[in-house]
Amino acid sequence: MPDEYSDARRKFLGYAIGGVAGAITIGYALPLVNYLVRPSLASPPVEWSKVGSVSEIPVDEPTAMNFDERERTGWQEKTVQQDVWVVKGSDGTVTAFSPVCPHLGCGYRWDEKTRHFVCPCHLSVYDMTGKVLGGPAPRPLDSLPVKVEEGVLYVKFEKFRLGIPQKVVA
Repeated sequence: MPDEYSDARRKFLGYAIGGVAGAITIGYALPLVNYLVRPSLASPPVEWSKVGSVSEIPVDEPTAMNFDERERTGWQEKTVQQDVWVVKGSDGTVTAFSPVCPHLGCGYRWDEKTRHFVCPCHLSVYDMTGKVLGGPAPRPLDSLPVKVEEGVLYVKFEKFRLGIPQKVVA
Protein backbone atom coordinates (compact mmCIF):
# COMPACT_ATOMS: atom_id res chain seq x y z
CA MET A 1 0.00 0.00 0.00
CA PRO A 2 2.75 2.50 0.60
CA ASP A 3 3.65 2.26 -3.08
CA GLU A 4 0.15 3.28 -4.21
CA TYR A 5 0.18 6.31 -1.92
CA SER A 6 3.70 7.26 -3.06
CA ASP A 7 2.70 7.06 -6.71
CA ALA A 8 -0.46 9.10 -6.12
CA ARG A 9 1.52 11.69 -4.15
CA ARG A 10 4.14 11.92 -6.92
CA LYS A 11 1.42 12.40 -9.54
CA PHE A 12 -0.29 15.04 -7.43
CA LEU A 13 2.97 16.92 -6.82
CA GLY A 14 3.81 16.67 -10.55
CA TYR A 15 0.45 18.17 -11.51
CA ALA A 16 0.71 20.83 -8.81
CA ILE A 17 4.22 21.88 -9.89
CA GLY A 18 3.15 21.84 -13.56
CA GLY A 19 0.12 24.00 -12.73
CA VAL A 20 2.20 26.51 -10.79
CA ALA A 21 4.82 26.63 -13.58
CA GLY A 22 2.04 27.15 -16.16
CA ALA A 23 0.51 29.98 -14.11
CA ILE A 24 3.91 31.66 -13.77
CA THR A 25 4.52 31.29 -17.53
CA ILE A 26 1.15 32.83 -18.38
CA GLY A 27 1.78 35.60 -15.84
CA TYR A 28 4.99 36.55 -17.67
CA ALA A 29 3.74 35.88 -21.21
CA LEU A 30 0.60 38.06 -21.18
CA PRO A 31 2.36 41.37 -20.46
CA LEU A 32 5.07 40.48 -22.96
CA VAL A 33 2.54 39.74 -25.71
CA ASN A 34 0.67 42.94 -24.80
CA TYR A 35 3.93 44.92 -25.05
CA LEU A 36 4.81 43.44 -28.44
CA VAL A 37 1.41 43.37 -30.15
CA ARG A 38 -0.64 46.31 -28.87
CA PRO A 39 1.53 49.16 -30.26
CA SER A 40 1.36 47.72 -33.76
CA LEU A 41 -2.45 47.56 -33.61
CA ALA A 42 -2.98 51.11 -32.33
CA SER A 43 -2.98 53.88 -34.92
CA PRO A 44 -0.80 56.79 -33.82
CA PRO A 45 -2.48 60.13 -33.29
CA VAL A 46 -1.76 62.76 -35.91
CA GLU A 47 -0.10 65.77 -34.30
CA TRP A 48 0.35 69.38 -35.40
CA SER A 49 3.79 70.12 -36.82
CA LYS A 50 5.30 73.59 -37.01
CA VAL A 51 6.01 74.49 -40.65
CA GLY A 52 7.08 78.13 -40.52
CA SER A 53 6.07 81.76 -40.48
CA VAL A 54 3.01 82.72 -42.54
CA SER A 55 4.55 86.14 -43.30
CA GLU A 56 7.34 84.42 -45.28
CA ILE A 57 4.91 82.72 -47.66
CA PRO A 58 4.35 84.78 -50.84
CA VAL A 59 0.77 85.52 -51.86
CA ASP A 60 -0.61 83.38 -54.72
CA GLU A 61 2.75 81.64 -55.21
CA PRO A 62 2.79 77.95 -54.24
CA THR A 63 5.77 77.35 -52.00
CA ALA A 64 7.43 74.03 -51.18
CA MET A 65 8.10 73.89 -47.45
CA ASN A 66 9.53 71.17 -45.27
CA PHE A 67 9.40 70.49 -41.57
CA ASP A 68 10.39 67.89 -39.03
CA GLU A 69 7.67 65.58 -37.81
CA ARG A 70 7.76 63.09 -34.96
CA GLU A 71 6.60 59.76 -36.30
CA ARG A 72 5.60 56.85 -34.08
CA THR A 73 5.61 53.33 -35.44
CA GLY A 74 4.63 50.87 -32.75
CA TRP A 75 6.79 51.66 -29.76
CA GLN A 76 9.53 53.44 -31.73
CA GLU A 77 9.60 57.18 -32.26
CA LYS A 78 11.73 59.01 -34.80
CA THR A 79 11.93 62.39 -36.48
CA VAL A 80 11.34 62.48 -40.24
CA GLN A 81 11.39 65.38 -42.66
CA GLN A 82 8.10 65.98 -44.48
CA ASP A 83 7.36 68.22 -47.44
CA VAL A 84 4.18 70.15 -48.25
CA TRP A 85 3.06 72.63 -50.87
CA VAL A 86 1.67 75.77 -49.24
CA VAL A 87 -0.50 78.38 -50.98
CA LYS A 88 -1.41 81.69 -49.32
CA GLY A 89 -4.36 83.48 -50.87
CA SER A 90 -4.72 87.24 -51.21
CA ASP A 91 -7.21 87.14 -48.33
CA GLY A 92 -4.55 85.56 -46.07
CA THR A 93 -6.00 82.04 -46.02
CA VAL A 94 -3.41 79.30 -46.15
CA THR A 95 -3.84 75.88 -47.78
CA ALA A 96 -1.36 73.02 -47.54
CA PHE A 97 -1.26 70.12 -49.99
CA SER A 98 0.32 66.71 -49.63
CA PRO A 99 3.36 66.51 -51.94
CA VAL A 100 2.11 63.20 -53.35
CA CYS A 101 0.09 62.96 -56.57
CA PRO A 102 -3.19 61.15 -55.77
CA HIS A 103 -2.92 59.10 -58.97
CA LEU A 104 0.08 56.84 -58.28
CA GLY A 105 2.09 58.66 -55.63
CA CYS A 106 4.60 60.56 -57.76
CA GLY A 107 5.99 63.87 -56.61
CA TYR A 108 4.48 66.76 -58.54
CA ARG A 109 5.93 70.27 -59.00
CA TRP A 110 4.80 73.84 -59.61
CA ASP A 111 5.31 75.05 -63.17
CA GLU A 112 5.89 78.82 -63.17
CA LYS A 113 5.20 79.21 -66.91
CA THR A 114 1.78 77.54 -66.95
CA ARG A 115 0.96 78.45 -63.31
CA HIS A 116 -0.15 74.87 -62.65
CA PHE A 117 0.97 71.91 -60.58
CA VAL A 118 2.20 69.18 -62.94
CA CYS A 119 2.93 65.53 -62.22
CA PRO A 120 5.81 64.56 -64.53
CA CYS A 121 5.05 60.82 -64.37
CA HIS A 122 1.56 60.74 -65.88
CA LEU A 123 1.03 64.40 -66.83
CA SER A 124 -1.78 65.12 -64.42
CA VAL A 125 -2.32 68.88 -64.17
CA TYR A 126 -3.83 70.80 -61.24
CA ASP A 127 -4.61 74.46 -60.68
CA MET A 128 -3.43 76.44 -57.66
CA THR A 129 -6.45 75.28 -55.62
CA GLY A 130 -5.64 71.61 -56.30
CA LYS A 131 -8.45 71.05 -58.83
CA VAL A 132 -7.71 68.51 -61.58
CA LEU A 133 -7.35 70.20 -64.98
CA GLY A 134 -6.15 67.19 -66.96
CA GLY A 135 -4.57 63.76 -66.90
CA PRO A 136 -5.49 60.51 -65.19
CA ALA A 137 -5.63 61.82 -61.62
CA PRO A 138 -8.79 60.47 -59.93
CA ARG A 139 -9.27 63.39 -57.53
CA PRO A 140 -7.90 66.85 -56.62
CA LEU A 141 -4.67 67.29 -54.71
CA ASP A 142 -5.00 66.14 -51.11
CA SER A 143 -5.26 69.13 -48.77
CA LEU A 144 -3.98 68.85 -45.23
CA PRO A 145 -5.42 70.32 -42.03
CA VAL A 146 -3.76 73.66 -41.19
CA LYS A 147 -3.94 76.19 -38.39
CA VAL A 148 -2.22 79.50 -37.80
CA GLU A 149 -1.29 80.59 -34.29
CA GLU A 150 0.55 83.86 -33.63
CA GLY A 151 1.66 84.03 -37.26
CA VAL A 152 3.05 80.48 -37.32
CA LEU A 153 1.69 77.81 -39.67
CA TYR A 154 1.01 74.33 -38.29
CA VAL A 155 0.08 71.29 -40.40
CA LYS A 156 -1.27 67.84 -39.57
CA PHE A 157 0.57 65.66 -42.08
CA GLU A 158 -1.45 62.70 -43.32
CA LYS A 159 -0.99 60.05 -46.00
CA PHE A 160 -3.85 59.08 -48.30
CA ARG A 161 -4.76 56.05 -50.39
CA LEU A 162 -3.73 56.40 -54.02
CA GLY A 163 -5.63 55.86 -57.25
CA ILE A 164 -9.16 56.13 -55.89
CA PRO A 165 -11.67 58.98 -56.36
CA GLN A 166 -12.28 59.45 -52.62
CA LYS A 167 -9.82 61.06 -50.24
CA VAL A 168 -9.21 58.29 -47.69
CA VAL A 169 -6.53 58.42 -44.99
CA ALA A 170 -4.15 55.48 -45.40
